[in-house]
Amino acid sequence: MEFDKTVESMRKELAVCTQTRSSDDIPWSWVATTMARLLSEHSSGISRTVLLTELEAQWHQIAMGEVLQIETLRTVAPFFNRIIKPPQSTVFGLKIDSMQPIPGTGIWAWQVSGAPEPLDASGAKIVDGHQRKQRAETQMDAFVHQRYYPMIEAHEFAGFFTSARTMFATSLWMADRGGGSGGQPVHTLLPTTALAFELRIQDDPNLPDVLRPHTDEKLLHNVFGVRFAGGRFVRSSVPAFDADQLWCKIECIGEPTSEWRNGRLTSYRCIEGVLEHEDPPVMVSINLWGEDVAVARLFKSGYYIGLVCPVVKPRAPDAPIEAEFGSQTITFVTCSIRRKASTAAASQFSIAQNESGFLDYRRYAHRVQLCQCRKDMINLTLIARIVAVSENLPYVDSAGTLDRYAVRIDDSTAVRDMTLWGELGRRASRMLPGQLVLLFNVDTGEENGDVVLNGSNETSTRIFNVSEMTCIPMSSALRSYSFLASLSQAANRYAKVCIVAVEPAGTHICDARDRLGATMLVHAPCHRRIERRDNVQFSGRLDNPADVYDFGCPSCSIDIVPIEDVVSVFAVRIRIDDGTDSVMAQVTPAAAKGILRISPVQLLELPGQSEQQDMLLVPRGREIVVSVTTFCEPLSTERELRIDAVCEAEDVGMPSVDIYN
Repeated sequence: MEFDKTVESMRKELAVCTQTRSSDDIPWSWVATTMARLLSEHSSGISRTVLLTELEAQWHQIAMGEVLQIETLRTVAPFFNRIIKPPQSTVFGLKIDSMQPIPGTGIWAWQVSGAPEPLDASGAKIVDGHQRKQRAETQMDAFVHQRYYPMIEAHEFAGFFTSARTMFATSLWMADRGGGSGGQPVHTLLPTTALAFELRIQDDPNLPDVLRPHTDEKLLHNVFGVRFAGGRFVRSSVPAFDADQLWCKIECIGEPTSEWRNGRLTSYRCIEGVLEHEDPPVMVSINLWGEDVAVARLFKSGYYIGLVCPVVKPRAPDAPIEAEFGSQTITFVTCSIRRKASTAAASQFSIAQNESGFLDYRRYAHRVQLCQCRKDMINLTLIARIVAVSENLPYVDSAGTLDRYAVRIDDSTAVRDMTLWGELGRRASRMLPGQLVLLFNVDTGEENGDVVLNGSNETSTRIFNVSEMTCIPMSSALRSYSFLASLSQAANRYAKVCIVAVEPAGTHICDARDRLGATMLVHAPCHRRIERRDNVQFSGRLDNPADVYDFGCPSCSIDIVPIEDVVSVFAVRIRIDDGTDSVMAQVTPAAAKGILRISPVQLLELPGQSEQQDMLLVPRGREIVVSVTTFCEPLSTERELRIDAVCEAEDVGMPSVDIYN
């Protein structure tokens, strides 16, 4: 696993560049995933210096106020940066220091600064430092949107804006309203409704001491009719506030999409929640349309959201509640509340527990191996090899059918099974045995006494296929060469080899124009072989490509695949030689395309067998650098070798000193 050595060395160099006391202060997971993302974005090579510079710049952004994975920026200081302004997607945590009308206008304005940092599970500030404190104390004026003017007059909200009120906001724009002394600009944030006022309770162990005197039990009782007791919100009384209201716990936040509404394609996002204070609990769907979609960036699963004056649709007694934002809707939020402040001190970064008692490894300093996995762990980052990938095992319940794929992985310390759901599972079905993958945002559970891993788009799981990254073979400073003769039975290495021969791989269903058997027909979403439904045992060339065939995909459990989803990919083997050994290797379709320098369609368009055979002879004698995987097929002890990525040897950057001993 050469990639993990590169991650560790870059982590140490980053600690030196950023003057961090120790590389343990920089989470291994952050370095690994940031590197994987950068390498995936560079199809050509990248130098070690450029990669380190990118890592340093992104780490400095974190130190300036954006926590890991860019969550909440608790300062307005970036708005005063003349060169780089914060993107519209940035979520700000702000504190209202004062509120007053602008003389002679009837317009209200807040003066805001950065909200105090929450406490971590051990009761300590997540970050500290004099420079950070100065940035948080930077103040700025902000116009109040007219939607919130009634709150200023309502007795239910008396003192609401004068009690160190904090809020989350996004989609913020800054303007100069003029009138400054000496012609100086008066920078002011423009009105926005993409904000949520934070409600606080005494039982929250994450509440900073400065905010503890200002909690909102009375408002929660009067406006929403709830109180916090026994680790959850319960019904306290009938709300005294004379307006529609909704208080729920967020279960999941859907991905942003576009839907037709009133004859127009409109941005849409759905928040699914539960009214846990009702008996029995009631499910609720909050639909966000158009500009209101931005509000979803302020929330996470496990947060509590309160809506005053939502638009609630009529429903049957036992049906879920369906609501959406209206022109008067005001949003409140209470962040996840842990039942107790506890940690598992295993490094300089504590392993915090979330409100459900799961151990959160997002900020854990060290690499986690499979042998360390236990149930109830979340936000894990793992690096492992693929052992096997199952066909689709659809999960069926009353709500419908959900695609489900089982993946077995191995990191030499343990073998674990992982369940990948929905779209993530369909993409992961392309993974091949032996490939090295980096898994980000993985959760753990227990099934029949065994620890199992889970991932889906809903939990923001990402999979980086390290073996197929073309950037690494082209980047001499990020890997070393191995000899073919010294490859172990299970390895992911890089080698500089000469092409001896390219041969058709043989017996697959292929297009009638393929005279060699050098291509095969696959299902485009999963890249797995298709089957002819009229003769499942058929294997070979189609009689006529213009004929209509019924194809099925056993991998995706689809009986009839649309013909437009059936594509030709290369199916070839290659003999390579590096002076220490000459071996035959499988080749992935993408790598084969790089070796042959043509597409499968171009090969099929050649008129005869001799012309197609000539194309397989062209690469002979060329020197290439390959990402090579050695593995054993399931239920086999024979070593197989496969090329997952390739580049021309002449395209590799100038060689540098080998970083490994």
